[in-house]
Amino acid sequence: MRERAALIALLLSIASLDANAVLIENGGPRSNETAPFSEPGWRHVGVGNGLTVVYLGQGWVLSAAHVGEIKVAIDGGVYFPIPGSRVVLEHSKGTPSDVVVFRIDPYPAALPDLAIRDEPVKPGELALLVGHGRDRGEALQGQPGGFRWARTKGKRWGTNHVELAELDIPAFGKTTRSFYTEFSQGGSPHEAQATPGDSGGPAFTRRDDRWELSGVMWGSGGVAGQRPETTPYGSRTFVADLSFYRDQIREVMTPACGNGHVTIDEECDDGNNVDGDCCSARCRVETIGGQCDDGLYCNGPDACNERGVCEPLGVDPCDDGDACTADACREPATCDHTPLTTPECQAP
Repeated sequence: MRERAALIALLLSIASLDANAVLIENGGPRSNETAPFSEPGWRHVGVGNGLTVVYLGQGWVLSAAHVGEIKVAIDGGVYFPIPGSRVVLEHSKGTPSDVVVFRIDPYPAALPDLAIRDEPVKPGELALLVGHGRDRGEALQGQPGGFRWARTKGKRWGTNHVELAELDIPAFGKTTRSFYTEFSQGGSPHEAQATPGDSGGPAFTRRDDRWELSGVMWGSGGVAGQRPETTPYGSRTFVADLSFYRDQIREVMTPACGNGHVTIDEECDDGNNVDGDCCSARCRVETIGGQCDDGLYCNGPDACNERGVCEPLGVDPCDDGDACTADACREPATCDHTPLTTPECQAP
């Protein structure tokens, strides 16, 4: 299965969804711009810089990692990210995925926490996709068929069946556990395909008569000979499988000073509960500009910044002020000064 995922990544022209939205096959061009018949989390879906975000609850926002830490509009309000709260979830130790969470302050407290699915989706399941972006334009003539994009935009939802699941897909320097859907003529009641701008948009599935947040859209795949600004049949939407990242998300969302994730009631969080390292044992910023030590000699003296982080002041500890030596630093605390042999540095 995972070997097949790698092959898919090589064969398909996967593109990040970095400009506009979900395209719906049937109905009018502006269809599905209000909440669906059974509310899955429509009010939780917002926008930032023209891209899509999902409000998880307790001040935390979910999106695709390439969307970044941005100002967002959710449920009629505008919210700013807490600096330093952004966490890129990992596919494996040291390998980032294309899924990110960050904290906003203030936050829409009236919205409840979304339920995140705890087991992978299965091929054939119906997914409900939500995004912001371009409306559907005129139909494409000839094979394989499909639609152009209109210039107007809107938040809308659509559906599609899961084609393949539990895929590890490498793209954009990341590896993301994913599933994908395929845009087919008459494939589902509200057949949908992601277009640029849907990055960060949610995929919901239904289990035991309730909706669960199952994925976040991060990329799309086209077909051979696809014309610009079109969605032909056969296009694919790639969605991060949130059951795979659920434990990481819950760990980040759990308030706890010293877990390395800045929450609304914290000024900083450096991953420990000790004083004297710029961020106190109670996660409060210590003296800004105060002396500290980041454990490295070669980056020079350090000071506490306004985020409770010990950072270098940009002073070279090995600069001897002599233009005729090449200065180099070696940890733990060694300076090398090599004489230069350029004409300017030769003795008269």
